[in-house]
Amino acid sequence: MQKYQEKFKQRLKQQVEKWQPGDTISRDQIYRFLHSVHGTAASIGLPDYSQAASKKLTELNKELKDKWSFEEVMTGYFSPFIKDMTEQAEGLRESTLVPVSTLETIEEQDAKAVVLIIDEDLDFLSGMKSGLEQRGFIVLLATSPEKGLEMFLNERPNCVIVDYVRPYERGYESAQSLLSKATSEFIPVLMISSSMDKHIELSAYKSGVADFIKKPVDSEELEVRMNNRLRYQKVIQQTIMTDELTGVYTRRYLSTEGKKQLSQALRSKQTLTAAMLDLDFFKKVNDTYGHPAGDNVLKSFANIITQLKREYDLLFRLGGEEFLLLLPNTTPAEAKKVVERIRIKLRLTEYQEAGSSFNVTFSSGIAGSTIETKKLEELIEQADQALYMAKQTGRNQTVLFENKNMVASKRTIYVSIIDDDEVLRRILFDRVCELVTDQVNLEVTAYKNGEEFLLADWYRTREKHLVILDRIMPKMDGLEVLSILRSKYPEHEVMVLMLTGRKQEQEIVKALELGADDYLTKPFKVDEVTARIKRLIKRSLL
Repeated sequence: MQKYQEKFKQRLKQQVEKWQPGDTISRDQIYRFLHSVHGTAASIGLPDYSQAASKKLTELNKELKDKWSFEEVMTGYFSPFIKDMTEQAEGLRESTLVPVSTLETIEEQDAKAVVLIIDEDLDFLSGMKSGLEQRGFIVLLATSPEKGLEMFLNERPNCVIVDYVRPYERGYESAQSLLSKATSEFIPVLMISSSMDKHIELSAYKSGVADFIKKPVDSEELEVRMNNRLRYQKVIQQTIMTDELTGVYTRRYLSTEGKKQLSQALRSKQTLTAAMLDLDFFKKVNDTYGHPAGDNVLKSFANIITQLKREYDLLFRLGGEEFLLLLPNTTPAEAKKVVERIRIKLRLTEYQEAGSSFNVTFSSGIAGSTIETKKLEELIEQADQALYMAKQTGRNQTVLFENKNMVASKRTIYVSIIDDDEVLRRILFDRVCELVTDQVNLEVTAYKNGEEFLLADWYRTREKHLVILDRIMPKMDGLEVLSILRSKYPEHEVMVLMLTGRKQEQEIVKALELGADDYLTKPFKVDEVTARIKRLIKRSLL
């Protein structure tokens, strides 16, 4: 962190030195300077800077004038930073440094509970997000039940907090569909409402919500209730062995029976083969025909596999539209014959919905155990790599794992970082470049403003892109860039993570309405934004 702190102080010094005695400095110039300090300083371990900038931003918002003299600015708004900006790097106070060892690791971030909050009240969303993230949760926001249902299906949160939606209001059907799906997967839903009507509370409990909480919400009480529900959820999920929707085995049963099967295969010197089966473009089925139609497809898919697999083969639903078939005493070539029969049967199956007919397909990756296979996770990972090759090279096919070919199956995701703050841009660039995954290559490019980004040759047709976009930038701000992205490029190909200041509540809802996939408020921990990036990369592979 120290190298970023040094660079940050140097940049501030260079910025201040651009102004000279006699210059007139505008409100916008002061705002951008303080906003940059506030957002970046705390993220690189300089909380004193961030707090001072926040205080000065509050003072600026109370001022009625739009221009200040050089002397007024230096003795007023910039005074907390002048002395420190002239110090050398070795003069940095130890109290402002955040040792790397105290920062949370990416793995710890990934292990945190993910909470989805659905509410049209922007102030409530902003306050809840801030409060819960301080308590260690990862928080996702949706401003409508429709968007909330979409995020639920994509993100699979550990808990959902949803505002009460009346039966005659828009979004009621989506809210009920979300509640039904969450209940079937034992994901707790906490409903909130400003109404004091006892009938509403009873109706909520009858519909299956885990808790009903009246506004205003006490953060401490909410945290206790959520943790209680999450603990209860964990106990239930650890005892459930079959999936309620499809009737096949769950991931929980895989952790015990799968290990048993591999152990038997190794002892008897036989081959245990794993086949990953994943429906192609399943999201389009939900978007076009509705989620009940999607559920019917999943049940039908599970039934077809069950009918055509051998009696001793084991079928598991890993989540969403992804299934795992374990075939004992079977070589990968033999397993491929079984999977191909299933693939052809599904492709020829016709589904009827609202007067329309459609067909679905799946892709599969197959891997067999060897004497070197020590863990079930290794076997599943190899099958998963073969699955990604099947997806990458056209879908609706079965691919066998071959170690020499799997490197070529890694997908490229193009990451664009757009931030006018040189230090923060450098930090984000370094962190994304450090991400290592067996599934994707990351091609990272940084831009200092929106115009430079849009004029660059950044877009690749039919490829996946992740854009990390700052909200406040000169010339063209982040919302303008986001609006252009959503109007000109396919939304399923371009994911957007918006970075914004805590005081920009209205801009947050605009970003969500314009189609931002996620947002983070500054200042943030660097590892926190890294964890968010990892989640979006994982989503882009679906």
